[in-house]
Amino acid sequence: MQHLAFKKKAYQYGLSLLADKQLNLQADIAALRDGIANDSKSSMGDKYETSREMSQQEINRLEQQLLINQQHIFNLKNLDWQSKNHRILLGSLVLTDAGQFFISVSLGEVKLNNQSLYFISPASPMAKCLFGRSVAETFEINNKTIKILDII
Repeated sequence: MQHLAFKKKAYQYGLSLLADKQLNLQADIAALRDGIANDSKSSMGDKYETSREMSQQEINRLEQQLLINQQHIFNLKNLDWQSKNHRILLGSLVLTDAGQFFISVSLGEVKLNNQSLYFISPASPMAKCLFGRSVAETFEINNKTIKILDII
């Protein structure tokens, strides 16, 4: 039961990270838009236009990141993280002798309960190696043999 509690905490932590990132991206976009709106056109018109264009490009880049983040939130919210399976699939929290991997969305390494946990995308090479395997199986990735210790 404590493993499922850890998985729930990981799930909630992932949603929290994504929500924080969304707020930060939205604030950055709003600040840039305010900067463009409040920028007065000076006698150096070309410099003004260049500055506006650079700000607009940055807004476009941040909006793209925001869309990706929103997709991650959608994917994580629609994940069946509560199911316990004997084989690894999307939503599995996998304990190996090389670390803990939550196959959900790509957030990288996080610290949870003083433990490293890797949020990995189902499209990642590690997830592809893990899918369909069960406890006690081994596999090789990057010339390293890894053993699956538990699936939550």
